[in-house]
Amino acid sequence: MEPTTPALGVLEGAAASDQRVDDVASEVPAPLKELSLAEQRVWDYVAGALKDYGLIHRTDAMLMHLIVSTFVQWVDAEAALEKHVTENQGSFMSKTPNGYEQPHQCYYMARNLKTELLRMLPEACLTIPSFAKVKQAMRAPQQADMFDPLVAFVSGKPQPPKLVHSR
Repeated sequence: MEPTTPALGVLEGAAASDQRVDDVASEVPAPLKELSLAEQRVWDYVAGALKDYGLIHRTDAMLMHLIVSTFVQWVDAEAALEKHVTENQGSFMSKTPNGYEQPHQCYYMARNLKTELLRMLPEACLTIPSFAKVKQAMRAPQQADMFDPLVAFVSGKPQPPKLVHSR
């Protein structure tokens, strides 16, 4: 009895497309929740810029929401801190009811939001280094075969000299 080879094929309804991942069109995602006017303006600006360079996909909605809302909150916190500084002769310090001086709470809020934002921006190619890295990767040819460098190294390696033992 001979072993039989199972027939391989594409299941009906499966994605049997000739479209490569590289060829997927850049598409601005629809917001998953209602945006404020400020958030909508930032969303449109950032999504439009990313779409122009082909760096946005319809699955980027969650990251876009985080970036947009964090950015708008940071701008609001900076405005509140600036207002406090203006009202306090250029100082961002405030006095507690017990008389202690400390940075105003808007200082900490602005600092923390800025830190979060700076952590998220590279993920969406919204920093110059991350943008340059992704664009370079898009231009560079993909790795043809993971064994090519190994084969080239082994085949080009000189043979060790034969040792002659003399007594």
